[in-house]
Amino acid sequence: MIRLWLSTLCVLAAHSNPILAGPIHFVVAELPGQEVHRDSYVISIDEHDTNRLGHARALVDWVGTGADPQSSPGTMIVVAKVLIGADGLNRNVSAEGEPLWSWHTTQAIEFADFTAEILDGWPTFVEQDVHAWIANTNGAVGFWSYTVVEELASVAEPSSFVLLVGMGTILAMRACRKPRD
Repeated sequence: MIRLWLSTLCVLAAHSNPILAGPIHFVVAELPGQEVHRDSYVISIDEHDTNRLGHARALVDWVGTGADPQSSPGTMIVVAKVLIGADGLNRNVSAEGEPLWSWHTTQAIEFADFTAEILDGWPTFVEQDVHAWIANTNGAVGFWSYTVVEELASVAEPSSFVLLVGMGTILAMRACRKPRD
């Protein structure tokens, strides 16, 4: 019976893979060695958005090899819409304890060579008055000295994990139940 439960659990994990499905998360920060504000924020890119995902990963690789301007993969500024409220993901990865911001970005990000000056700033500045930032910028960020510097490791979505464990428990209970006469 336990073998049946484990087999079913493995098949579910292999085929639906709910734990690993979803957006890919990246840290946006100042280039190493050029830090002024020493803060960061997190963006998400849909796993099926291969163009943006590829560009974000090219930026991470570029930063990892020294961020030589001559070998830049192109557009470096992340332009994103921001919304009020913590989403449990957007945080200052650069700070001790990685505190959450009281704002977050949407998945609809773009990359640009430049943005309007009104969009330039830094995460801590946005945090000081999120309502004013959104009112002044129509809810967008495009920090000139920030770019994608790191891809965050995938973390299981709690609801997906609970769903998978819950499904396994139900299957195990059914498999262990004695047949009725």
